[in-house]
Amino acid sequence: MAIAVLIAGWPVLADDMQDVTALQALDQAYAAEWIEADADGVMALFTKDATLVPHHGDAPIKGHEAIRSFWFDPDYAPTVVPEWRRTPAEIFVLGDTGVIRGRSRLVWEYGGTRTTIPDGNYVMIAVRQDEDWRIRLLTWNDDPRQWLQESIE
Repeated sequence: MAIAVLIAGWPVLADDMQDVTALQALDQAYAAEWIEADADGVMALFTKDATLVPHHGDAPIKGHEAIRSFWFDPDYAPTVVPEWRRTPAEIFVLGDTGVIRGRSRLVWEYGGTRTTIPDGNYVMIAVRQDEDWRIRLLTWNDDPRQWLQESIE
């Protein structure tokens, strides 16, 4: 019932609310896999031809291997994500394409520093593949002037 209340106000162009529920689950799984530090789990949520459009005007990153290299380069220490709250504001579904727009709060630790992004925006475009939803395009932004950084060593 809580899910029904949450999504009641979202615009939906779908014959079946199961798609909206599945897209919401994909959105939350994305954060959960990061919190679990599961690189394979994160990557399994993306299509092989997915594109990231990072914040701050960075160049887009296209393809599964390029995304894995961008986030999970074995030459660098892993990023620890102790908190990631994602709050979808809208979910649209049209056929085999879904769009999720939302706000997030992210805390990550790397190189002895904990960084908190108190507010950010994201848009996730997903496609249905073999009855499952996968992320095809992901973009996000935030204001680095609002980041909170502290030493954790």
